[in-house]
Amino acid sequence: MPAIVARQEKCPLCGNAFDAEGQGCRPSCPLATGCKVVCCPSCGYSFPQETGWAGRLKGWLDRRKEDGR
Repeated sequence: MPAIVARQEKCPLCGNAFDAEGQGCRPSCPLATGCKVVCCPSCGYSFPQETGWAGRLKGWLDRRKEDGR
């Protein structure tokens, strides 16, 4: 299953940065449709993808951090 939002994610467990597209919930899960869980390709840790206001705020804060502000 594809991720809800195709963007760069950072694994909170191992710190690996990866493209969330194609790293969505496992298709064998009965709740896979519309699932907001992404799986880190490096360590396999599953975590919820932030969407809506939380996702936009996270993206904005990440961009500011990258710019050195």
